[in-house]
Amino acid sequence: MLAGKWIGRAGQFGGGPAPGPPDPSAAEMQVQESWASAAPAIAAALPDLCFLIGPDLRFAACNRPGHADLHAPWATLRGRPLHSIGPPDLARRTIAACGSGPQRLNYALRTASGRLARFEASIVPLPGSGTGWLYIARDVSAQAALDAEQARYARAMQGVADGLWEWDIATGSEYFSPRALALLGHPGSLAAQLQADDQGLWRAALQSHLQHGAPLDIDLRLAGATLRWLRCSGWTERDALGQPARVLATLSDVTTSKFTEQALSDSQAKFRALFHTVPVGIAVIDIASETVIEANDELGRLLDWPTPSVAGLTAATLGLTPLPGMAGRTEVDHRELRPVSGARLHAKLVAEPMELAGRPLLLCVVVDITVQVDAEAALSALAEQLMDQERRTTQRLAQALHDQLGQTLTALRLTLDLEASSARDQARGLTDQALREVRQALVDLRPPLLEDEGLAAALDNELAQRRALHPGVRLALDAEAELLEQRWPAPVEYALFMIAREGLENALRHASPTEVRLSLYGFADEVELGVADDGSGLASGFERRPGHFGLIGMRERARAIGATLALGPREQGGTQLTLRWRMPQ
Repeated sequence: MLAGKWIGRAGQFGGGPAPGPPDPSAAEMQVQESWASAAPAIAAALPDLCFLIGPDLRFAACNRPGHADLHAPWATLRGRPLHSIGPPDLARRTIAACGSGPQRLNYALRTASGRLARFEASIVPLPGSGTGWLYIARDVSAQAALDAEQARYARAMQGVADGLWEWDIATGSEYFSPRALALLGHPGSLAAQLQADDQGLWRAALQSHLQHGAPLDIDLRLAGATLRWLRCSGWTERDALGQPARVLATLSDVTTSKFTEQALSDSQAKFRALFHTVPVGIAVIDIASETVIEANDELGRLLDWPTPSVAGLTAATLGLTPLPGMAGRTEVDHRELRPVSGARLHAKLVAEPMELAGRPLLLCVVVDITVQVDAEAALSALAEQLMDQERRTTQRLAQALHDQLGQTLTALRLTLDLEASSARDQARGLTDQALREVRQALVDLRPPLLEDEGLAAALDNELAQRRALHPGVRLALDAEAELLEQRWPAPVEYALFMIAREGLENALRHASPTEVRLSLYGFADEVELGVADDGSGLASGFERRPGHFGLIGMRERARAIGATLALGPREQGGTQLTLRWRMPQ
């Protein structure tokens, strides 16, 4: 039966001597006969394809003539020379391997079934001189695929930053990939390379994973002088009975991310401490719903709401609506809020839009300016009282100068006119000078025409006196005809006149203008005063010039009567001062 599987040109291998030298020795004949008798059994025992190649380099026999991995049907291969079979390069390599010693070949060949297979061939000369060769071809396609897969896996493991750890539960052995060894620094048990405090954590996590199926994902500290963190993320492979067989885990160096997380955590803690301790109220508001999503302690204190309950309330409930603009940083100088207690809260709002995880938010800061507003109101009241006292004092002084000193000096002049002496002319000159000074003092202390003829007439008279002192400057008053006789409350007229006089003096003294124009517009219940010049603009330190109210004084005068004052550059050059007053309702 075995002999029937070794088919050659003579039918059954061993049925006759293979072609060879014409006169072999007796010993050689004996060896050949022994080999021939054993060959069928050997060929039948081999799972691989076996061929006999004769001394003439032709295929002589095959142990599996019907095998699917033959290059062609055996009937077409039998007796053919090696150089005529297969690719030329393979034929040349096969012929070269048929030498005096064993040889190996590795090659790929498409079989008769159309499959491209990889073979590893062993070519061994048969015993005896010139008897031929034994050609054994093993299909290594599966092994080659496995080797290629392992090579790809090895390259992948080298290319990733993570290491691989494997624990065989049955044997207790641990495997570390090259990358894992590089991360750990030296071989040894994984637990032994952890800090003492973390060894127990690792064993507990491993036990919980094996017994209860808990996820195996833990950050551990490696032993050593330098703190390093290792993240272990693992899974379990089970045997056919469902019992844990191996635990595998990826090892990642997360030292940098740990330090980053710690720094971020510290920064967040500092921010939160600052957020809740700053002396201003802060609210983070969702723009879409106008709902507060977070607030600090100070905002709750200002609005009399417990801080934890502020989150979730609408801005309208807290009295923060309407919200400031969303286009950029916005400031609302004054907003009156009503806390839960009903007390009055004056606040300044500063809002800036922001975005968090794609969600549009508004950061709103509430600054309590109640003390400032109350102080300004008290200061305005005080300034109003002082100006009223100034006005009354000025009137009394003017009355005294006019009725007493003025009359005395006049009498002195009349008396001197009656005396004829050399000192008479000199005395008359001194007396005239005294009278001029008194009149000028009256002008400075009591605006001429203001009480009798009104604001427009007083301003026009002021300009007339200034023209004599500044002949090179055009001074003009723009006022509608009906305003020439319009009267406003005395404190309002006095404040407007004094502010106009101060603005006019500032322009003439510091701006070197060629023209200064006063303007007066309005009705019985409102008025607008303007001082415009084409000079060099406001001088540095204007508000703090000694001996003058400056801008601060003008603002206080305006505040005392409830008016607004604006001072700034003109588009065409120079300075524009504008005061607006409206009668309170």
